[in-house]
Amino acid sequence: MNEGIPLGKVAGFPVTIHWSVLVILWLFTWSLASSLPEMATGHSSVTYWLAGFCGAVVLLASLLAHELTHAIVARRNGVRVVGLKLWLFGGIARLGSEAKTPGTDFRIAAAGPAASLALAAVFGGVAASLRVVGTADIVVAVAWWLAGINLVLGLFNLLPGAPLDGGRILRAYLWHRHGDARRATIGAVRAGRSVAYVLIGLGLVEFLLGALVGGVWMAFIGWFLLTAAKDEEAWVLTRESMAGLTVADVMTAHPHIAPGWISVADFIRDYLLGDRHSSYPVERGDGTISGLITLDRLRQVPAADRATTLVADAVIPLERVPTAHPKEPLTTLIERLEPTAGHRLLVMDDNQVVGMVTANDIARLVDVRRLAASRQAV
Repeated sequence: MNEGIPLGKVAGFPVTIHWSVLVILWLFTWSLASSLPEMATGHSSVTYWLAGFCGAVVLLASLLAHELTHAIVARRNGVRVVGLKLWLFGGIARLGSEAKTPGTDFRIAAAGPAASLALAAVFGGVAASLRVVGTADIVVAVAWWLAGINLVLGLFNLLPGAPLDGGRILRAYLWHRHGDARRATIGAVRAGRSVAYVLIGLGLVEFLLGALVGGVWMAFIGWFLLTAAKDEEAWVLTRESMAGLTVADVMTAHPHIAPGWISVADFIRDYLLGDRHSSYPVERGDGTISGLITLDRLRQVPAADRATTLVADAVIPLERVPTAHPKEPLTTLIERLEPTAGHRLLVMDDNQVVGMVTANDIARLVDVRRLAASRQAV
């Protein structure tokens, strides 16, 4: 879920869009264009489709507003936000750290549905006002549709099961009641499974009763929620495995440094062929680090140009490479292992590279810790 097309920043948060948004854009456009003839008669097919497309775009903006509200509240409460992403199932605000209190957890979770319900009220008010002033019926119909969809979105997200916002609210309540964040998360995840099974069941009933598209779609959403709930439970167990560990416990200390002033051809011959590593911090002539060189970056240099291209010209710039401090808790790193740096992270101390961490390093450590824990249990 980290890959996406960058769209820039909104309120300081990086926003990306996944190609699957084209699917929901088409679905929303088709859904609205198909229903408009019943709400606003006498228009051409082209007009209905144009209105449907415009409504779908505004709805995507509403989904972004939902996630943006989560992000703003999180930032105000001291929770780091990695970015916002639009994809097949709407949007997601990617948090880089956890809420420290149940109250913070509740405020972040409740912000999204509150935004959607507020937008439903706004669009409803706009639709009513437009009707009073005699605006074209098709515009009024689109406004009512946006009000209804945002209302459904807000209420659906309040269902009490993770990973929905209602599940986060339930987790905050359980955390406040029992004082145990892990227990609260597991409880919310189990509730999410129950909600998912109900949706799958309702979808199958709808399908059998003849509502083919609606039934399949509801069952599909239920399946997605079930998968997401299982993934969240696995993430809780992963965090437990990493509890108490720091970056220093998993990093490869003192990684080999590549000189940026040699050619790519010389680097491949003198470094890669005789070494097991596949990524290297690259230094400038003054000893400072300019970035990271990886196999993927090297592949982008045409074979005919490798003898004349310097390593320094092929690096991933340092500002695009995630970094961490050796004493930082390991649990804070996961969201920073971005694909742009090959899921790698440089460990810096006093502006010096002291280590490197990869996603495989963390996965191996988690597996070993789980194995050790299961053996102790036996």
